[in-house]
Amino acid sequence: MIGSSDITQVSMLVAAVATLGTVIGVLWKQMVQHFTRVDKKLDDTQAALADCQEDRLHIWQAIAKQAGCQVEELRGSKK
Repeated sequence: MIGSSDITQVSMLVAAVATLGTVIGVLWKQMVQHFTRVDKKLDDTQAALADCQEDRLHIWQAIAKQAGCQVEELRGSKK
């Protein structure tokens, strides 16, 4: 096909391939940025979860202190 084609067709084919390469590059960049945002949100969420678990432990300790017993006893009575 290329051997019997004129230079215009070859130029258009090369331009189309270059355009598709650019489109693929842009989409790849957007995908990487999206996954970077997702990873950052995941890290933030995991840090918030650790803070919540620590706060929950302190609350259980405060309740146990007011009740005059151990945390395990309070947790055991709920089950």
